[in-house]
Amino acid sequence: MRADVENTASAVSRNLTGRIETDIKDAQALAQRLLREQNATSDHLRHLVEATFDNHRHFAAVALAPDLSISQIHTPEGISSADASLPFDVKRLDADLMDTRDRTSPSIVTGSQENHLTLVVPIVLDDKTLRQPWGALAIVIDKAELLKEAGMIVDDDAGRPSPVDLTNVNFSLRDKAKPGYLAFFGDDTVDDQSPLTKTLEIAGSRWDLSLAPKNGWATPPENQHHFRLFLAFGAVALIVPIVVATGLLSERNRNIAELKTRESSLLDLSQRFNLAMEASNIGIWEVSGDGLQLFLDRRARLLHGVNSPQDVQRLKGLLQHVATEDRAKAEAHFLKWARLYESCTETYRITSADGEVRHLRSAGARYENIDGSHRMTGIVWDVSADMLMAQTLRDAKANTEVKNAELELALDELSSRERELEELSGKLDLALASYGCGIWEYTPGQGTETWDARMCQLYGIPFTNGIITQERWLNLLLPEDRPIAINASRAYLSGQTKEALVVRVAQADGTIRYVRSVGQLHQGKDGSKKLIGLAFDVTKDTALTVELQKAKTEADAKNSELEIAKSRIEHNALHDPLTLLANRRKLDMELDALSRASGRRKFALLHLDLDRFKQINDTLGHAAGDAMLVHASKILTRNINEKDTVARIGGDEFVILVHDQASSKELAQLAARIISEFRQPLDFDGFSCRCGVSIGIAEANGTHVDARRILVNADLALYRAKGMGRNRFEFFTQNLHAEIIDHKRTADELLAAIENHEFSAWYQPQISAGTHKLTGVEALIRWRHPRRGLLAPDQFLKIADDLNVTATLDQLMLETVLKDKMRWAAMGVAVPRVSVNVSSRRLHDEHLIDMLRGLQIAPGEIAFELVESIFLDDSDSAVVANLDRIKELGIDVEIDDFGTGHTSIVSLLRLKPKRLKIDKQLVLPILHSPQERALVRSIIDIARSLGVETVAEGVETFEHASLLEDLGCDLLQGYAFARALPFDDFTLRAQEGWQRSVA
Repeated sequence: MRADVENTASAVSRNLTGRIETDIKDAQALAQRLLREQNATSDHLRHLVEATFDNHRHFAAVALAPDLSISQIHTPEGISSADASLPFDVKRLDADLMDTRDRTSPSIVTGSQENHLTLVVPIVLDDKTLRQPWGALAIVIDKAELLKEAGMIVDDDAGRPSPVDLTNVNFSLRDKAKPGYLAFFGDDTVDDQSPLTKTLEIAGSRWDLSLAPKNGWATPPENQHHFRLFLAFGAVALIVPIVVATGLLSERNRNIAELKTRESSLLDLSQRFNLAMEASNIGIWEVSGDGLQLFLDRRARLLHGVNSPQDVQRLKGLLQHVATEDRAKAEAHFLKWARLYESCTETYRITSADGEVRHLRSAGARYENIDGSHRMTGIVWDVSADMLMAQTLRDAKANTEVKNAELELALDELSSRERELEELSGKLDLALASYGCGIWEYTPGQGTETWDARMCQLYGIPFTNGIITQERWLNLLLPEDRPIAINASRAYLSGQTKEALVVRVAQADGTIRYVRSVGQLHQGKDGSKKLIGLAFDVTKDTALTVELQKAKTEADAKNSELEIAKSRIEHNALHDPLTLLANRRKLDMELDALSRASGRRKFALLHLDLDRFKQINDTLGHAAGDAMLVHASKILTRNINEKDTVARIGGDEFVILVHDQASSKELAQLAARIISEFRQPLDFDGFSCRCGVSIGIAEANGTHVDARRILVNADLALYRAKGMGRNRFEFFTQNLHAEIIDHKRTADELLAAIENHEFSAWYQPQISAGTHKLTGVEALIRWRHPRRGLLAPDQFLKIADDLNVTATLDQLMLETVLKDKMRWAAMGVAVPRVSVNVSSRRLHDEHLIDMLRGLQIAPGEIAFELVESIFLDDSDSAVVANLDRIKELGIDVEIDDFGTGHTSIVSLLRLKPKRLKIDKQLVLPILHSPQERALVRSIIDIARSLGVETVAEGVETFEHASLLEDLGCDLLQGYAFARALPFDDFTLRAQEGWQRSVA
């Protein structure tokens, strides 16, 4: 019973607290809205209060009390006066407001109204520095309706059951701050029933909720009968399993007795089997499961050399005892059970810890258990003796077969050599005969030689017995060759037989025969020595040698000429034919050599480009240009050291490679000298030719230097020198490198920005000088960079021009302006005309007019601004034609930055623009400079005489505006009226009115 009452108390606390907290939040929201709209009409305030009554049926009245004095009382029926008949006491409501005057948070007052509560919500003005009271909002709450909304009383009108069942309990709610008061909710008699009390924290107040059963705490619960029936079923469910378990236990004991009998028989059989296996030293193994673990009995472990006492071994560990060559087949043997049902046998070797090798043979078979699982079991035994005997027999048989084969091979070899010797002897004799070679032998100490018939024939004497004395042999030679022959004989006898002897022999017909002799010292088995050699006719070979020597001499002479021609060709290939300087190829070779060189290297590269060289070529001809190039080469050559290199790598480009340890100061002095000498004019056919030079310098100092990279750096420095005014020099620095990288990054980001729509149009108004009304705006492009923020055009337009995307940006701006014009028209904002900048590339576009026709631009609402310094004087036919067609489409043409370029009056007459925009450089100083003021007046007068309107840019102050109005300027644009604004800000200012801004 107490648990039910506690649950009811929690539900009442939760629902009532939630309901009142919701009321407080809605009342605070109403108070803040009434405060924001305190100047609203009574009907509007009544509408706000009615919405509150619709959502809170238990609100009986809402009273507005500025300065805690009731000014209006709203009831669901309407607005009531203080003296009207109301279901609550108005004076007590005033008292409730005064009682809560020191509170800054909502509070609920109880006990002041008989059937109602008062919710007071203070209203405070917050000016960020001081909280000032405004008054309060007092809401009278009907108690009965509140209990219905909280779900504590059945709402018959709503037709839904109460979420909190209070039919069996009495309850009361009492304000702890007013102990002497009766309960403002419920029955006071509940305090006499030993109630369950719960404290509620609501809106800074503490209420005591008391609950007690209507029939007292001793009343039995309604479900007592069901509880007793549940206990009876539980007892039955507990006894039945005990009876069943007793029967199963008896059956278990009988089965155990039978199993013990079988176990005894099996043990006896196992002992007999173990005796037989022990006697034969046969081990048992078994494989089951995943095949990675084996069961080995004691004998199997000893056979495998496993020292572990455990029966179960991992297959990987067992294979470590198997010889490396046999591990694969051993592993396959133990795992065959997974694939085969038939038995398998394998022999493998085991290496013990002391290095002994044993041969084991294992045999096993696979079988299936009763449960369907498979395993493989087998036996293993030592077959080392059998393997050793078999190996011995195989070795003996192999040795016998090898001996027999060797003997047969020796006999075959001997027979073959005899045949080869006979064949070789016949071939040798044939070769000697065909070449006319004679054979001779000389035995030291005897003074005679033995010649064969061909030998006698070579020397032109008849063959007799072949015995020739040394004196006779020498007499057959020319007298000049006899000393050479004697020295050769002595050299042969001493073992020096490398050099052949060539002698001349006079023939009977008066000719000379050249005979070459070669010999070797031969020592017999008895130690005797003799010379054996050959002699053959080399007369033709000698003659050929003479001819070849002559040819060689002639070839050497021609080779010298070719070398000279080659050097000349190589020189021409590596040098410029006009200036005789090294060309780009030779420079690249020297740069590559520097890159490959080892050790620390220090050098510098000066990249030079002639300024105004094209004008000389175009005006005086290529002959003058060539003369200027030769003049430049002479200047560069005389200003460098001998070991430095000057190369012409392009039309008017030169590179100086400085090899020595020149400092930056010395390089700067060298560049300054060159620039100074180039200032001197060159006389060509009576014309004075002047040509400047821009120089980029890059230095290298290190062990691993890419010389070609240094040339690129010098080119970057040259680019910087040209960009800073030409006819000067610049050094390459890391800052310059960083700028180049930043330029490249910005270029990549700019292309991505076009795809990502990061460009937007900002607008600056153009005000009529006479009426101070908005007559037009200028659209200025801005880049909302994701990393660098908002970027002005001067930070990216030059890069865009290099990327050839300025025409694309023009197109994007024009499309954006047309969309914004449509949005302004829909919002009721009048913008008479928008001026859009147009680039030179855009005007050269042959498809520009077709594109503009497709945009349906109304005449006079768009103007194109042309920068005078770029193309006003451009006589290109495509540009002129496009400008004429643009004006035919009703698009005005304006000249931007007028007064800073070189526009002529003739150009203005030809172009006939709608407006001239006077550059701000001329407008800013007119307040203090009579010269600029006169110049601006002249421009305005010229434009008026041509029927062209004038727009002054850079109007910073209203003094500028007043003076320009006096000078006759038509339109004014500048910070005096507004800076360039994004679409939303511009629209807001336009709605406020530009005349008020000007005023």
